Amino acid sequence: MNQDNSNYILYPVKQFIEEYKQRNKVRLHMPGHKGAFGYSGDITEVTGADSLYEANGIIAESEQKTAGLFGTWRTFYGTEGSSQMIKAMCYLAIQHSEMRKKAFSDSRGSSIAAIKKKRPVILATRNAHKSFIYASMLLGFDIKWIMPKDSHFNLCRCELSPEELDVFIRDFIAAARDNNKELSRDEILSDIAAVYITSPDYLGNILDIKGLSSVAHRYKLPLLVDNAHGAYLRFIGDMHPITEGADITADSAHKTLPVLTGGAYLHIAKDSILLRDVDEVTYEHQIRKALLMFGSTSPSYQILESLDSALGRISVFSYVETAGRVDKLKKTLAQMGFKICGSNGDDNSQRFEPLKLTFDLSDSNVDAVSLLSLLSDEGIECEYADPDYLVTMWSPYNEYPRDFERFEKIMKRHLPDMVSRCSSHKDFSNKLTFDLPEVRFQPYETMYMPHHLEKVDEHLIGKIAADSVISCPPAIAPVAAGEVIDENVVKVLKHYSIEEIDILDMQ
Repeated sequence: MNQDNSNYILYPVKQFIEEYKQRNKVRLHMPGHKGAFGYSGDITEVTGADSLYEANGIIAESEQKTAGLFGTWRTFYGTEGSSQMIKAMCYLAIQHSEMRKKAFSDSRGSSIAAIKKKRPVILATRNAHKSFIYASMLLGFDIKWIMPKDSHFNLCRCELSPEELDVFIRDFIAAARDNNKELSRDEILSDIAAVYITSPDYLGNILDIKGLSSVAHRYKLPLLVDNAHGAYLRFIGDMHPITEGADITADSAHKTLPVLTGGAYLHIAKDSILLRDVDEVTYEHQIRKALLMFGSTSPSYQILESLDSALGRISVFSYVETAGRVDKLKKTLAQMGFKICGSNGDDNSQRFEPLKLTFDLSDSNVDAVSLLSLLSDEGIECEYADPDYLVTMWSPYNEYPRDFERFEKIMKRHLPDMVSRCSSHKDFSNKLTFDLPEVRFQPYETMYMPHHLEKVDEHLIGKIAADSVISCPPAIAPVAAGEVIDENVVKVLKHYSIEEIDILDMQ
């Protein structure tokens, strides 16, 4: 999979920008810095530079190379992170759903007006990125949340097995028939636009994509995967969701690959359900339209150049080698007494990110937020912490062995006094649980309702949230826009130090 990175000329976007800089042209175009201040590579859609949302030149060529690298039908670049890609992904699923509805209505002689009475539904695991909920607000689709019971509750994780998904879909069909006995199975399923999951989650847990896609496809539903944290999985045992059966994924390339912040991919599988009964040329145009709907008309060429350059920087060997180093570090830390997610002995070790090292402190008096602060004081910046988990992300571009040895030494040095310095006096007798709150409105119905900010306390019980509260993206929203706040919601909000929340002016 690795490309020859000895000559940048192999990479069309980088080649164009380098040649443009060398020609020393008079820049009578945007941006206003005119290439000064070290910004000579920051250009706009000049002659020959192609255009991201109408790509048929160097950008399209680079995207095709990346599609080959990932084994997809098409890969599309974005410069605004997976947030842009998630919204576009939902749009394409809704569009596909409307085509299915029309085909179903035509077969029954129904009118288009009749099939448009119902809004499309996306079945989604609750640990969704905020941009998914905002996609619902912008596109007007209903969300049916999937939240299996989990004895190890944490805001960042939402386990879902293929069996649980199958039961959820069958229950959805049964509930619809209870409301209307005349509805057929196919008619009910035509209202579901897609199944949407987040994998890997923020902690590093990976779902059974192969099994979940098999279930979704059994019901002729596309599987959408927020793979923001897993772009690199293609290069370590090929654990990428596209390989495992996902129809479409949103990848934050910048999170785990050598790409500038904002660089992202939208991957479409070669056998994606979304490609059925469509003209591929027309569909490619529709995808670019979807990306433009949720992106700036001034995409950063420096980000595009980094996506292009990644073709030569990505090395399968370096990712596999780094995974081995991280695994060794996990074992060392486990021997020191730390509970490490996904390490040997963990039931979930086979489905965990190889380059994410996550401390599980849920059964310890050590507060992960305090530990994060301690490490920061020692010159180590971690990705995330909540009271129970500390997340670190590793890459082939961490300096080896310096970064690994320094991290290990600091953890070992502070181990004796860690409990006293980072103690939180946790109440282990009162474990957090989570049940989905009552839904009063769908998120899009709350968009223009008057609302105000209130402090989190018991007086909120019975009130309706105006926004979706998520402590870190992607994560489980203790309460989403349009849901009723209950006692358990307040408890979860307090546990994660969420102090304020928007409330609808309904009371």
